[in-house]
Amino acid sequence: MPAQNAPPAGGGPTAPASPWAELSGTQRAIVLALLRHGRLSRPQIMSLVGISPGSVTRLTAPLVERGLLVTRPERASGAGRPPSPLEVRADAESLVGVSVSARTLTAVLTDLRLNVLETARRPLPGHDPRRVTDLLADVVGELLARRPAAPAPSCLGLSLGGTSRDGRTVDEAVFLGWRGVPLAAAIEARTGLPTRVGNDLTALTQHEAWFGAGRDHGRFALVTVGVGVGYGLVVDGGVITSPDAELGLLGTIPVPDGARPPVASPAMDCLTDTALERAWTAAGGGRARAGAIVRRAADGDRAAVAVCASFARRLGRLIGMLAAFTLPEVVVVAGERATIASLFEEQVMVGIAAVRRASAQSPTIAVREHERVDWARGAACLALRSRVMGEL
Repeated sequence: MPAQNAPPAGGGPTAPASPWAELSGTQRAIVLALLRHGRLSRPQIMSLVGISPGSVTRLTAPLVERGLLVTRPERASGAGRPPSPLEVRADAESLVGVSVSARTLTAVLTDLRLNVLETARRPLPGHDPRRVTDLLADVVGELLARRPAAPAPSCLGLSLGGTSRDGRTVDEAVFLGWRGVPLAAAIEARTGLPTRVGNDLTALTQHEAWFGAGRDHGRFALVTVGVGVGYGLVVDGGVITSPDAELGLLGTIPVPDGARPPVASPAMDCLTDTALERAWTAAGGGRARAGAIVRRAADGDRAAVAVCASFARRLGRLIGMLAAFTLPEVVVVAGERATIASLFEEQVMVGIAAVRRASAQSPTIAVREHERVDWARGAACLALRSRVMGEL
C-alpha cells in the first residue's frame, strides 16, 4: 500500500488550499513576529506589532480557530488569570526545503517552526534541469513515505547559488550552467507543490533572522566562506535585500594581507577553498583539498596551521571592514570553511583589530558548523515566508 502522502504516479501530492490567503496585513505581521520570536504574550504582540489589546484578540482568534496559532496556558505566579502566550502551531502544515549545490541535492521535510522531520541527500545525476527536477520529485516522495503521519506539505522552497528575481525562474546559476530556467513551474508539475526558488545565501540569512541570531539580535551580518564568499545583512529582524543582493558582490571587495606594504586581493581570490588549496601548494604542501588542509591544521600540522591562520586573519580583516559600514551586533560566520574561524578565533580577532580602531568594541563572532541540512532549512524558510505572505 502506498504511503499516505507519497506522490501518486505521474504527479505529486496536491497541496491543500492555503489558510493564509485571506489574512490581513496586520495578521501576517503577527505571524511573522511569532516566527521570529517564538512564543509571545499578548502584551508582547501589542508592543511588537503596534496594536491595541482589543485588536490582539480580534486578529488572533480566527488564526487559532483555523489551527494556525495555538495558545499555551502557563501557571500563574500569583492571583489572577494565568497568561496564555501564542505561538505558531508547528504541526499545522509541513514544508519541503531543498538545497542544490554543484554536486548534491539536500532536502528536508519540516514543520511550520522549521523543526526537521526527515532529511535526504543525493548526488546530482548531472546538471540537466530535467534530471535535477526528476531527482527532486523522487526525493520528495521518499521524504513523505518515511513520514506518512505528517501533515501534507503545503509548499516547497529551493535554494541554489544563483539568482532568481521573480522567485520562479533561475536567471543564472553559473556552477550549474543554468540561465533562464523556469524551475518552479517544472517542480510544481512534478510534485504538485507551490514552489519558491531563491538564492541560497538569502535563504540562509532568512533562516538566521527567524531561528538563529535574529532571536537575540535585531542587527547582524552573515558571512560565508568556502566554495564562494557571501554576505547577508539583517536589520530589525528583516533581511536587507535588493535585485543585486544575489550577485555575490562581496567577492570583489579587496582584502589586505599582513604584508608590509599590504597586498590586497578580491575576497573570491583569498577566502575560498580554491584560495586555501593554492596557498597550501605554494607553501610546498602539494595537492590537497581544502577540507583535508583544515583537518591537518586541527591535528597540529605546522604548515597547515600557518596557511589556515593566514586565512583566518584575512577573514578577520573582511569582517572588520564590513562591521565598519554596517555596525552589526554580531557577525555569523558560515560556509564550508567556517571551521577555520573556530580553530583560529584569535587570528580572526587579530585581523579585525588590524582594520579597526583600538577604542572600538570588536563585534561578537558566532560560527555555524557547516551542515547542508541548514541550507535546506533556509530554503524551507523562504517558502514559509512566501506562504505566510499569501504568495504560495
